[in-house]
Amino acid sequence: MRFHDWDLRLAAYLDEVRLEPFQWGFHDCITFANNACHVQRNSGFADGDLGGYDNKKGASLKYYRWMQQREYSDIVNAIDDRLNRIYTKFPPRGAIVAMPMEDSDIFKYSFGVSVNQYCAFVGAEGLVFFKPRSDFLCWGLE
Repeated sequence: MRFHDWDLRLAAYLDEVRLEPFQWGFHDCITFANNACHVQRNSGFADGDLGGYDNKKGASLKYYRWMQQREYSDIVNAIDDRLNRIYTKFPPRGAIVAMPMEDSDIFKYSFGVSVNQYCAFVGAEGLVFFKPRSDFLCWGLE
């Protein structure tokens, strides 16, 4: 269940990390999305399953172990097990979103959070914003 002031908490979190560059295991897409979920409801969708890596190879191993231990076929299946998928073209504010990554060999999605009419994702030099696309996946926190 979300905090009554979840929108203020989310805005404060986004402001706090808006200039934070991408960093494996600390501020990568999955930790960002999990923290965005956590500030809204005091629990993330991957609490206890993240961190402990500082490069792409380490993240890949962590991801593989997470999928194997929990018997998930992929990260989308893992999040589907923990959050409610929403099928909509326009994700509601605060929803966790996933953008397909066509050029990635291991990580098929980049994860972010919906904020107003844009979705925030972690970029090389801070948060980047994209309008939702029809191929985005979306999970609600209600």
